[in-house]
Amino acid sequence: MNKRVGVIIPSLNVIVEDDLRRSLPADVGYHIGRLRLRKTQGRVTQQALLDAGRESVEQSTLLSDAGVDAIAFNCTGASLSDGKEGARRLRDEIAAATGTPATTTILSVVRALRASGLRRIVHVCPFTAEFGADEAAFLRAEGFEIVESRGLNFTDARLAAKMTPAEIFDIAVQVDRADADGIFLACANIRAMETTPSLQKRLGKPVVTSNQAVIWDLLDMIGHADAPEFLARPAASAMHGA
Repeated sequence: MNKRVGVIIPSLNVIVEDDLRRSLPADVGYHIGRLRLRKTQGRVTQQALLDAGRESVEQSTLLSDAGVDAIAFNCTGASLSDGKEGARRLRDEIAAATGTPATTTILSVVRALRASGLRRIVHVCPFTAEFGADEAAFLRAEGFEIVESRGLNFTDARLAAKMTPAEIFDIAVQVDRADADGIFLACANIRAMETTPSLQKRLGKPVVTSNQAVIWDLLDMIGHADAPEFLARPAASAMHGA
């Protein structure tokens, strides 16, 4: 392996490793760190997301012991739970604690959306309205126009992970709007990345997912030549001005 990346994920996540295994170039290895999203009365709260972000800094130092070349904290909700400035502070704290280039899901998503030329976005969140509203608000604060924001009302990420790519495809097609430049499918624990190629072909516009954005950002940080392919747009997207 020429390079290795480290990814911190919630302990219940069952999707990220599969996406990394399928998508990383053969000369890039990966290592995983896990942390727990603690629940109150059976549900993950905003405080639990904040706590997970803080814990990710210490967890990142364990990954840095493996000599990785870049680190990502990959949990969409936790990475934005402390707001716009807090998100950047968390990234900087991970980088400072490890001496390694770092990113978080939401910052990778922002970069990917901009690199894809998107401004007017349809946003899909698997969870309840409060979490979807936080994601949409963060993106608006970054200068994006959210023309549609749809929550799927899951309260357990383990159940969201059981959605098939075909189900995610159908949801995205239903929620898409003609005036949107593209779609953002949020959450690191859904199989959104698997449906992206067929969805982009069907809609004729870019689709960005949490895991796709993180993988692209990690590859970009280590200077890998394959990074651009993770944001490749179908030719038809040109008609939407993307």
